[in-house]
Amino acid sequence: MLLGILLHGLLSFLPTPIWPVQDMNQSELYYIPLMFIHGFRMSLFFFISGFFTMMMWQKRGAFRLLRHRTKRIVLPFFLFGAFIFPLLNNMETFVTESGGKQIATIAPRGKTAKDINSEYKVPNDLGGAASTGNVREIREWLQKGADINGKYDKDFTPLHWAATMNHVEAIHLLADKGANLNARDGHQSTPLLLAAFFGHAESVECLLQRGADPRLKNKDGSQPEQAMLANRTITEWVARDILKIPMDWSKIREGRKQVRKLLTEDHSLITQERSWFVRNYFLFGQFCTHHLWFLYDLVYLTVGFLLFMGILKFIPHFGLVRWLAESPLRLLWLVPLTYWAQLNMGSGEDGIFGPATAVFLKPDWIKLGYYAIFFGYGALCFPHQGFHEKVGRLWPVYFGLATVCFVAVLSIIENKDEGLNYELISFYSALFVWLMIFGLIGCFRKLFARENPKVRFVS
Repeated sequence: MLLGILLHGLLSFLPTPIWPVQDMNQSELYYIPLMFIHGFRMSLFFFISGFFTMMMWQKRGAFRLLRHRTKRIVLPFFLFGAFIFPLLNNMETFVTESGGKQIATIAPRGKTAKDINSEYKVPNDLGGAASTGNVREIREWLQKGADINGKYDKDFTPLHWAATMNHVEAIHLLADKGANLNARDGHQSTPLLLAAFFGHAESVECLLQRGADPRLKNKDGSQPEQAMLANRTITEWVARDILKIPMDWSKIREGRKQVRKLLTEDHSLITQERSWFVRNYFLFGQFCTHHLWFLYDLVYLTVGFLLFMGILKFIPHFGLVRWLAESPLRLLWLVPLTYWAQLNMGSGEDGIFGPATAVFLKPDWIKLGYYAIFFGYGALCFPHQGFHEKVGRLWPVYFGLATVCFVAVLSIIENKDEGLNYELISFYSALFVWLMIFGLIGCFRKLFARENPKVRFVS
């Protein structure tokens, strides 16, 4: 939890306008400690949560465990969330400078918004040609055999880029050549959703006429109409920091009004947008819980734990559970399982390393499954003395190997190869998190096993 304070404090020193308060002295070097902490912090939290959930279940039983979780988590979540969520959803309104300029949109020191956008170099490929709307180059790349539905920079297809940059002629050409109108990018967004998000009514109209499906949702569960509910801060974050493209907020707002007319006939979305409850508690059409997402994930996992323990009574396991907890070969099955979840979940808060963050009340099943691995293994280990006696004895080695993994990821990122090597980054992420967990268990047992008033005060 102390690392959580440090991690969120670092965000104000990074060019991430989604964070409401931005320091004037920013540096991308702060991404390094943020990535390191994010790579293991919440996974360790869920491991410990599972460990003590098993302890409470064995000592108090299922009913008292549920009552405890309801009193300590569910009730505070809804009671205090009723006040906290509207504040967070409207934070950009409160955090302003004199004259109305939003602090969250300040560029890093020494850079203007124009400088930031100019850092992005258009790739010399079909995706780059589509992003500039150069139809002559698009034809040339297609004649050379370039994949019209291939994934290019930012995991975009050429049609994604043409729609994002509002190049209608390029959209027509790509559609004529057989581009997939409902292609998905890495966030499962379609070209139509991106065009709507940036208020490009001409591109939206063109895509709809060509047959693009306006009902398709992205990874957040948002359709194009819901994506347009994004406020200025989020829109600038996507444009400036993720895509590194210019944007004009006033044009986007006006464009979205035209897009709404194209997407809906009864204007139900406009009514929804004006709803007090939706405006204060929803983001992208879903109930948003911001930093408290881990609380309801913990409740979901506790319920799942009780159901699983009930089923386990009827399944013979012949010592398998003990072996899974105590075997020194545990990494041989923990790392592949974690790797699969990491690879399918997508990137973390830093955009590349560590688990993704889903802040909506509706479960993100892959992310929930990812944390269920740690929660479940923590619960599995509590009853077995062999785990307590053996795990983490080589903690300096674990820390050393974790450092090697992290440096390897930094090297890949520095070489700008993350798009080509996300599988490798996912593997390093899975190995890193378990090395850090077992290393920290051993370190704290070695250095903090005895009673210490100072440590107790800090905790």
